Amino acid sequence: MALNATSLNAYVKRTYDNNYIDNSLVAVADSTLKPLKKETDGSGDNFSWLADVDDVDGGSPDFTTAQGSATNNSNTIGSKFLSDWFPYSDVAQITSDIIGRTRNNDGAWQKAVDVAMKKKMRAIQHNNAVVLQGRGWGEVSQITAPSGSTFKPLIASDITKYIRGMPLHFSSSLNAAVLRSATVLYVTGVTYTLGSELVTCSGTMASVGAVANDWAFRAGARQNSATPVRLVPVGLGGFFPNQAAGNIDMADATITNLLTVDRTQNSRLYGTFIDATGGGSLLGALIDASQEAITVGNAKKLQFFASKANYATVAKDLNNAVQYMDNSGNKSIGTRKLTIYSDGEAEATLEVSRTTNDAQVWGFDPSQIILKSIAGAPHIDAEDGLQMARQAAAAGYEIRWFQQYLYQFANPAGGVRIQLV
Repeated sequence: MALNATSLNAYVKRTYDNNYIDNSLVAVADSTLKPLKKETDGSGDNFSWLADVDDVDGGSPDFTTAQGSATNNSNTIGSKFLSDWFPYSDVAQITSDIIGRTRNNDGAWQKAVDVAMKKKMRAIQHNNAVVLQGRGWGEVSQITAPSGSTFKPLIASDITKYIRGMPLHFSSSLNAAVLRSATVLYVTGVTYTLGSELVTCSGTMASVGAVANDWAFRAGARQNSATPVRLVPVGLGGFFPNQAAGNIDMADATITNLLTVDRTQNSRLYGTFIDATGGGSLLGALIDASQEAITVGNAKKLQFFASKANYATVAKDLNNAVQYMDNSGNKSIGTRKLTIYSDGEAEATLEVSRTTNDAQVWGFDPSQIILKSIAGAPHIDAEDGLQMARQAAAAGYEIRWFQQYLYQFANPAGGVRIQLV
């Protein structure tokens, strides 16, 4: 089969159908994304859902008092969240150089297409996982130690959120200041080595005015405004804020009044919060959080997600209680899957998430958080019928990926944030 526009489109359409794409995305997704329920039937200008965590008590042995209570207290039917759909695009390109080198080799050009496609699928899923961690501003992390064209994440374990090619903007504030500059810097290198975490960019930090403690955002995901509107979905950081005394989350009106819902009237709308900043073993905090989220928050099947370092800490703590019963001849250390019990009904598991930092542990019932989208998230944008199109201003072909998505938190009360730092 000769390499031309027809053969390229036929190959992409046949190979990257929805089932293949869905299966591939599951394979490369962060552990926080994999278990989420996916619904692709979205439509309209926005999407609303009801989260019912409110109760109204007006009963009394005296009928007149009960009737008066019903009259004087509004009959709350739940909290109605209203969210826009948020677009996200990425483009896989096959250059003229690659096309020339593989033109007469079917297997070679097909492999070139596969490599380009899979890299973009991984990159989009990485974005979705980082967004799932956030407050809805496209934030990646705060930065520190800017020097030349490099900086470090303020929380070192946030380094896993950065990947090569990522476009960045910077601001002094999460959502209360303009951008430092409209100029985009691209991540050209990342050092993930423990203790040497470093991000290298395509230009100097001084060229965009970025300084220590600034926020880094995915370029295009944060408006250049001191009063920005959200351009990406609200994730765990927004729905389950840090409720520790004095934390900025609880002084942020975009957190306390989220997606048209005033959450100050019922703290269950913030989810379960466990303050473990005082130190001690994470094991106790996991047990407390499981009990609260399941027995009070009505989570059905709770899963916790921790950084690799926090997971390792828990596994090491458990080693003191290891009993070699089934593998006496082949000793092992650590744990394959940690299950937390608080009573007969409260059961949860702990897993590693590569995009969760060391500052907190997340917990939620995967059935109660939905990745809602208009068509697949993502899917190949082929509205004109072409899976792959020739580039207008360059010698090559491109495949355009697109998604319109949001995260629906159907039961905020069933979610958990264990704050460690």
